[in-house]
Formats: sequence, C-alpha cells, structure tokens
Amino acid sequence: METAGGGWTVIQRRQDGSVPFNRTWEEYKLGFGNTSGEYWLGNDNIHLLTSQENFTLRVDLMDWGGQTAYAEYSLFRIQRNS
Repeated sequence: METAGGGWTVIQRRQDGSVPFNRTWEEYKLGFGNTSGEYWLGNDNIHLLTSQENFTLRVDLMDWGGQTAYAEYSLFRIQRNS
C-alpha cells in the first residue's frame, strides 16, 4: 500500500458491499473474501503478522461522497485465540 510512505499491509477492504461481513467467529478467524476485492485477512493471519514485533495500525475511511479520514494507533496486535 502506497499510503504514508508505503509498507502497509491491508488487513480489511470494504468498497462496494459485494462481500457480506456479517460472519461467524470462525470465518473471522480464518479470513474471507478475495484480496482483489473486499476481504478480511483473518485473525489468525493478523496474529502471526503482529506477534513478533510492534506495529502501527492505520485506519483509512472514505464515505460515499468521497470524504476521507484516517487514524493511526501506535501499538497494534491481535492475540492468539484462546
């Protein structure tokens, strides 16, 4: 991802509602959708990516009118499913 200097991993993309996100915990655990469209990377995958060091989470939003906003969180990780 080229935002803010690049180096970002996109863990979720919502753009047109083509993929339903009302899912079971197991589906969120494993991930769903397709990286060329709408998707959730999966809690297990995000845990593997974030468990070894500290990461920053950046959330970019755009409404249907094209207005944008973002927020950055300096420490982000997903813990192992217990």
